[in-house]
Amino acid sequence: MSLRFALLAAVASIATVAAASSSTAQTWTPLEASRFAAEFTQPWIGVPDGSSGAPRQGWLGAPDGFFTREVHLAYDWIDADGGEAHRVIARFNYPLSRRLWVGVEAPIYQDLDSGGSGIGDIGVTAQVMLAETRDLSLNAGLGLELPTGDDSVGAGEVFGVTPQVNLWTDLGAGVSFRSRASYAARDEGGADGFGLSLALGQTVTPAEAAPLGQFTYSLAVNWFAPDEGKDVVTVTPALRTRLVDSLFLLIGVELPVSDDEPFDQRWIIQLVRGF
Repeated sequence: MSLRFALLAAVASIATVAAASSSTAQTWTPLEASRFAAEFTQPWIGVPDGSSGAPRQGWLGAPDGFFTREVHLAYDWIDADGGEAHRVIARFNYPLSRRLWVGVEAPIYQDLDSGGSGIGDIGVTAQVMLAETRDLSLNAGLGLELPTGDDSVGAGEVFGVTPQVNLWTDLGAGVSFRSRASYAARDEGGADGFGLSLALGQTVTPAEAAPLGQFTYSLAVNWFAPDEGKDVVTVTPALRTRLVDSLFLLIGVELPVSDDEPFDQRWIIQLVRGF
C-alpha cells in the first residue's frame, strides 16, 4: 500500500513543481530538432487542432501519439466465460515539458467473479516527443507495470517494461490516424510479446457545438502476439463527445475477433477532464 501512495505522491509533486515553474501562456510553434535540449525544459504548450480540425484527443482502445494534460475516470464491465468482472480505473496525464510527458494508471477497484476484489497493479509511462507539427506527432516511451496491487486481482509479483513508439496524424476532413508499436517484457509468470495498435476516427462537430461538441466516432484494432501462445486481436468501436467545458464522455465496447478470446466483450464508460 505504501509503495502505491508513494508513487502517486511523487508524480503529483512533480506536476506541482512543473506547473509552478511554467511561465505565462506562449504561442505554440512546431518542435525543431536543433532546439531539442531547450524544448526539453520549456513548459508544455497545447497544440492546436490539425489543419482539417482533427483534435488531439484520447480515444478508447487507442494510443496517443501526442501529449495531454488530463485526468480520467473509467468503468469497465467485462463479460467472459469464467464470469463477469468490474473495474474502476483512474489516470493522471501530465506533460512536464514540450518534450517530456508522464502518465499514471491506477485500477482503484476491481471485482472478479472468482471472488477477488481490491486495487490492481499501477502502470507508469514516460514519453519523449521526437517530432511535432500541427498535423503530426511522433513520440517514443517506456511503460512500467508495477506489482503493487492486491494479490487476488493483480498479476502477482510480475514486473513489466514496455518500450513503445506512438504516432498521431491529421488525414484531412477531421479524420485522424494513430498507431503504436510496442514490445512487452515481463518477469516469469507474465506474457512477453509484440503489440500493434491502429486506430482511425473522425470528429464531425466543432468544439463549440451544443450539445455534442467535438463529437467523434472511432475504431481501434489491437493485436498482441505473445512469444508463446496464440495471438489476440480485438476491435473497439467508440464514441466521444464534450459534455461541458473541458469535460468529455467516452463510450465503447472491445470485442475479440481472434481464435483466442480472453473475454466475450468489454464495455467501457470514461470521463475525461482537461486542465
